Formats: sequence, C-alpha cells, structure tokens
Amino acid sequence: MKAPGVRARKRGTKLERGLATQVMCYPRLRTKKVLVEASRDVNKPLSSFMVLAALKQAAALRGCEIKDLIPADELEQYRKSRIDRNRSKAAK
Repeated sequence: MKAPGVRARKRGTKLERGLATQVMCYPRLRTKKVLVEASRDVNKPLSSFMVLAALKQAAALRGCEIKDLIPADELEQYRKSRIDRNRSKAAK
C-alpha cells in the first residue's frame, strides 16, 4: 500500500466542518513494536496513547497544558479509553 502523498493532499476530497479527519502514520516495524509495548504497559489503545503523547508535546511547545489545547470532555475520552485484554485474546 502506498502512503498518501502530494496527490492526496492536492486533490483529496474536502471535509465539511466538524467531520473527523483520518490521521495516517506508518512507523517502521521496530518503532511500532516499541509504541505498542508502551501503550500496553499503560493499558491504552495505541491510537489514544499516540494522541496523548502528541498533545503533551504540542502543549510543551506552546508553553501551556493539554487542557488548554482541547476541551476537557474530549481529553477525558483519550484518558479513559482502556483495552479489554480478555476480549482481545478471545478474538484471536
């Protein structure tokens, strides 16, 4: 699968205001392994783990806190998300 590039940026369909945007990340195998293990250590889905890490970095760059960047209810959704390990094992 080829990563979206210039063509996707220039000719992609425009989203209406308020609709979700898909963020795609293609980490290398070793990088992904480290991220997955770290997210499992804190019992969070990889996506929530990465979003919280990115928000923390963005807040540090701006000299503020995460709660200053996004609404509290949205931040709480990322913090509360948990992985049900039993369900994951049953799916295998």
